[in-house]
Amino acid sequence: MKKTAAVLVSVLMSFAPVSVGAISESKKEAISKNCSTTIENLKELQHEDSKTRVYLGKYYEVLQLRFITPFNVRLSENTLSNDSFVNNQNDFNKGRENFMIDFIEYQKMLERLIATDCKNRPAEFYDVLVKTRELRKIVESDTKSIYKLANDHLDLVKKIGEKL
Repeated sequence: MKKTAAVLVSVLMSFAPVSVGAISESKKEAISKNCSTTIENLKELQHEDSKTRVYLGKYYEVLQLRFITPFNVRLSENTLSNDSFVNNQNDFNKGRENFMIDFIEYQKMLERLIATDCKNRPAEFYDVLVKTRELRKIVESDTKSIYKLANDHLDLVKKIGEKL
């Protein structure tokens, strides 16, 4: 039964966005039938996502405070050109902010999803599920963007190393 609910959550998270009125009766029945197990799985997902947010938040902060910013300060103190580094640092800061804001919005929607009565209001549950999935994709995009910015910073460091 737990496997069925996990599969149902996975399948539901992958559906294309639709309006509440477009949900089929069979989907409503599946949501209602597996409601309690689905909610349990969503709570586990919420718990794991919270740990991931804390881990990534700390990791991004360490990158910023121990590597990116100190390196840029050293460049400036040594009067080396650092416009690209400053731009990267600003983009990284903005990416961190976006990640935190977007993750909070996603968590709020996930909480709303968990609180929605999927047994008696499956269409509403599905609508909130679609919105939750969209917000999760935004958070995923944020993490990919930050990863790219960190790699861009490393590339800039390598280029400056080649010049010295």
